[in-house]
Amino acid sequence: MNVVDPWRIEEERTSLPTPRWEELVAEARDLTAVILDLNHLIHRSNPWQTAGVLPSDALPELSKAGQITTPVAALIEARPVWQEGRMRVWVRGHCRADMVMTCVRCLADFPLDLTASIQAYYAVGADPAIQSRQWHIEEDLEFLTDGVLKIRHLVEEELLLALPMHPVCVSGCAGLCSACGADLNRNPCGCRVQASGSPFAVLKNWQFS
Repeated sequence: MNVVDPWRIEEERTSLPTPRWEELVAEARDLTAVILDLNHLIHRSNPWQTAGVLPSDALPELSKAGQITTPVAALIEARPVWQEGRMRVWVRGHCRADMVMTCVRCLADFPLDLTASIQAYYAVGADPAIQSRQWHIEEDLEFLTDGVLKIRHLVEEELLLALPMHPVCVSGCAGLCSACGADLNRNPCGCRVQASGSPFAVLKNWQFS
């Protein structure tokens, strides 16, 4: 069994090349049913690797965030490592999705090239912190009770984390007029909207009896 020292891994973090996305999409190898069995991986002498695509129906949560226009491409590699005297599985990779999202300012649809890098550690079994009712949980380490990792779940989780919290079509999007609703990116609407620096400004001219 070839176990890699974690310090050596730190040096190799940039050695996994970014795949040629167009080639992965063209090959159309479906990763929907692909799993990574950690129990078998620890007996391998070389890293486990898979590459291919995921259709939008395999990523239901990501599909709720926007329209996935092409199959999501991914390259995943895994290998056993020693970490703090225990056997872990280190998973790394890249994934990419072409999406159409809605701008939160002007409500127009715009294309988004969504990419994410994967760096994660896994262990087989139940989380000891949960079993012993401890509050301390090891960072960057996820326990899998059955030792099986579904690739589609891993890819979807990483892409969801990479989504912008407030998607905008362009950084300088002017948004919509608060009075008439016109798209201010196209033409000024001519509305005179009085800006208020305080929500209590309406009380300025209030007549108290």
